[in-house]
Amino acid sequence: MTSFVTVQLGLLDPLYSLFGWVLGGLYSWLNNYGLVIILFTVIIRALLLPLGLRSQRGTLRQQTLQSEINEIKRRYPDNAQKVQELTQKLYKENGISMTSGCLPSILQLAIIWPIIYIFRAPLRFITNVPFYNVTKIGEVLEAQGLMTAAQVKNIAVMDIPILNGLRDSGSALQQSVQNGWIQLPQVINTNFLGIDLGMTPSYKPWEWFGADWRVQLPLVLLILITMITYWLQMRVMRMSTARPEKTKEEKAREKANPAKRGQNPDQAAGMMKTMNVFMPIVMLFTMFSMPSAMCLYWLFQNIMYLIQSLLGYKFYVTPLRLAYAEEQATFDRSRRKDTSSSDEDEEEGGFFKKLVSKLKDRDNQG
Repeated sequence: MTSFVTVQLGLLDPLYSLFGWVLGGLYSWLNNYGLVIILFTVIIRALLLPLGLRSQRGTLRQQTLQSEINEIKRRYPDNAQKVQELTQKLYKENGISMTSGCLPSILQLAIIWPIIYIFRAPLRFITNVPFYNVTKIGEVLEAQGLMTAAQVKNIAVMDIPILNGLRDSGSALQQSVQNGWIQLPQVINTNFLGIDLGMTPSYKPWEWFGADWRVQLPLVLLILITMITYWLQMRVMRMSTARPEKTKEEKAREKANPAKRGQNPDQAAGMMKTMNVFMPIVMLFTMFSMPSAMCLYWLFQNIMYLIQSLLGYKFYVTPLRLAYAEEQATFDRSRRKDTSSSDEDEEEGGFFKKLVSKLKDRDNQG
């Protein structure tokens, strides 16, 4: 485990230094740990907002081409290489990058690792207390029975117990300051609106309403609010599709259509459904095993994601839906005039080709 942490710290040193410097500067200015986390989260998400909106726009464009992609898969069911070549060609012709949607996720992973370790060891990364000094303080607190030997041994990646011990022991704080191990401004006050952001919530329900309910209950409420914002964010994302959700009649007709056999039009929806189950589990596990500072970060990250999704809905989804409705009406009128039979899948593909072409013309005019 130690070697893994060492490798992580070595690879991500630039981000640790950058994030620690930003958080340290914000704390020196605001002197409020909660506000520092909120402002830091807003800054990070605001910087990534243009990239996120661009990715959302690319995803919508991919959805408009799904009929053509499904047709390619139907015509070449046993030739994966041909399907890939034609799909790449289709994306290239319509100015869509196949990797643009992955970049925000990769960046998010690169950002989350340093944040996890920084919030576990704020003395080292935010107020720049040297590791040797943190260790000496830990030895004093262990001698007073305020830290266990295991906590002192794990102090390289978790120095929150140091803050808790210094808060509970005036003599240990005085000794640490006198020996030059720490300065008073470096002792972070983790309390924010009655919530101790240095505490890890208990996963035991009976402790939420027990003797420490004033500590535990606010932490659990913070988790609940965070999960609500995540649910709202995912709900907006489910609404942000290129075309309105299909009715039951449309789904039944599509399922019965022989031309649709071998296709999986709801693959993206299935992936989204899996993500909706998997991600809350990961978030809950993390929030019940990390200081509540991480939960506050996730709360405002969800809020920023929700704002991004609403902006994408307003500026991308709504115009696309209007274009879809307009083209659908034109297509229906021409279909009524033309009584000749035609393959339903080809009709749908032709419709979306017109829609994509119209959207590209609008972009060029803009």
